[in-house]
Amino acid sequence: MLSKLKARLNNINERFRDVSFDSLMWIVNIAPNLVGFSVRGDKAGAAFWFIHLFLLTYVYGVGSVVYQWKFAHTIGDYIKSYINVSLVIFIANNSWWFISKRVQVKDVLEKIALSDQLACQTDASQKKYKKMLKIIKHIIIGFYAVNYIDELFIYLPHRVDVSNDYSLTPCVGLEPLTQSPNKEICSFILCLQECTIATAVLNYQALLLLLIAHTAAMYRILSAEMISFNDYDNLEEHQARAKKILPSLIERHVLILCVIDKLKSLYSVSLGVNFGSHAVCLLLLLYLPIRESFMFIPIFAYCFSVFFLYCFLCQKLVNASEDFERSVYCCGWENFCLKERRMVYFMLCEAQRPVEILAADIVPVNIYTFATTLQAMYKFVTVY
Repeated sequence: MLSKLKARLNNINERFRDVSFDSLMWIVNIAPNLVGFSVRGDKAGAAFWFIHLFLLTYVYGVGSVVYQWKFAHTIGDYIKSYINVSLVIFIANNSWWFISKRVQVKDVLEKIALSDQLACQTDASQKKYKKMLKIIKHIIIGFYAVNYIDELFIYLPHRVDVSNDYSLTPCVGLEPLTQSPNKEICSFILCLQECTIATAVLNYQALLLLLIAHTAAMYRILSAEMISFNDYDNLEEHQARAKKILPSLIERHVLILCVIDKLKSLYSVSLGVNFGSHAVCLLLLLYLPIRESFMFIPIFAYCFSVFFLYCFLCQKLVNASEDFERSVYCCGWENFCLKERRMVYFMLCEAQRPVEILAADIVPVNIYTFATTLQAMYKFVTVY
């Protein structure tokens, strides 16, 4: 028994120390695997999703309706209630994404794993690969750490306290909540609901961040390999090297473009819904008086950080694609043979295609969108 436990702990330690796409996916897949809907597995985790969606409907859906019907009297009450409605929308959206997109996710992961494998063929690319994936690992672990600490030590203790209504009616039908065992049952329901929400929402965000950041890293590695064609002493050896390596670089570039197209189709609608719900949630929170907004500070911090990470990492993907375009043009193609020049021309034409993730196929997800959205929120709040 102890030997199995020790081997298990050693395996976990090695996973966290390892720097590879497989280990990063293992980290992102820890919670989904524990509750039964592994991202890489075939099981959909029907029991988890039934409990999660039932509690979401009961606690947030029914609770918000009853609160607005019986207890909301002021504008502040309605604003706080509509914050919960926006939370319901993006939680349900992320949950439905996990349920409905399983086949597409597995297809994307297979292509990303292939791209990852092809990126580690040389010593120089392996060094850059390790460096960039280490940064991605720190981002993923930091994202989990901050949000789980926020959830466990700040938000959850107040959320399971039935005396804090959070502008919804907790546990409709279990009144009075001041008596035992109603109070304990309601606290357990609220705790279970928040745990399922954290599992669904945080792992949706972490998987998205991983896939976008990894794709940007593949672009960076490919750019470095294209620029490396400028380092040569013998022209004949240089041309022979280009003839040998260029086909594999083109294959990897086409694979990256395929991954980006699949990411667009996979995340377009869900990103659009999340963008809208996060923006509405932030806007409503800015309307609240400071004293009344204290209980929603963890939600504000979460929405703001996720909104920023979306835009920041998608901007990194755009920047990496633009750097790759420049590296293709500056790779010294004029010294290649005619066949290789044509190959570089084909690669350059493909590299000039705009690379950006669109929310709802309309709004580009980049740092400019982040800045202009916050600016519009500030103007709207100060004017009205």
